[in-house]
Amino acid sequence: MTTDADLPIRQAVRALMLDRQDRIVMVKLDIRGWVGWVLPGGGIEEGEDLETALRRELLEETGLDNAFVGPVVCYRRHLGPSIAPGFGGQQETIFMVPCHEHTLAPIFSTEELRAEGIVDMKWFTLAELNAMSETIVPGRLPSLVEQVLEFGGSIDPMVIEVSEKPQGSCSPQS
Repeated sequence: MTTDADLPIRQAVRALMLDRQDRIVMVKLDIRGWVGWVLPGGGIEEGEDLETALRRELLEETGLDNAFVGPVVCYRRHLGPSIAPGFGGQQETIFMVPCHEHTLAPIFSTEELRAEGIVDMKWFTLAELNAMSETIVPGRLPSLVEQVLEFGGSIDPMVIEVSEKPQGSCSPQS
């Protein structure tokens, strides 16, 4: 019997795209009943290094071509089977990607974006992130943005660990 611990961990990259007005880009996902806002990015394809994968994802999802990839600002590891079918979780490396004003114009068609689970995307200010009632991943994103705005890319990367409870276990929601 295969357990979640036996499944591989999916490797992914995400971008904290930050413009001159201190806004960041988020994409809204609707995947298998989960709806929330995440940083643009996704899985690393065979033969890609982290920066190549991130540039590809940003072009596909936001239309940003030849992105300047800055330092790593966060590592996020989410263990549990719900993150991606066939995987026991996902390890994300989140890079700072400073950019000028950028009109979000994905090269993916609406159908291709929907196939990826992307249903919306937009720029957010820190105040808008703090006021948001919808799910944001990572949940500590506002404090990460605050650190980056205060110190730029010269921060120790934030480390976020998330583990899902095994199915069938009962505990109060926090």
